[in-house]
Amino acid sequence: MAGKVKTTGFARFFLIMIIVAPLAYIGASYYNGEDGIEKIKSLFKRGETTESAEGTNDDTRGGGGLFGGSSNLSRQIEELRAENEELRERLSEQEQEIQELKREVRLLRK
Repeated sequence: MAGKVKTTGFARFFLIMIIVAPLAYIGASYYNGEDGIEKIKSLFKRGETTESAEGTNDDTRGGGGLFGGSSNLSRQIEELRAENEELRERLSEQEQEIQELKREVRLLRK
């Protein structure tokens, strides 16, 4: 009967990097509203298509890069602006509520 198998610290680290790190990346991508698996696939596909797109300009290919092109970037900017406006409105409402509660506390102390 074989004895207990021992692993070195490096072997554990290597297994974590191979298994856990990609899962964490995919989970974080989904949390941010992106498709992590598609991003990974596009990274591998991008390497295959570089030979066919060598003679073209980045503007004609839609920007490419890490941000997925100018249309994706402009969409993200618009989403951030809308979220920023929502947060400003929410902050304003909460400040008004705080002022009302302070008034009520002053009236109750009298």
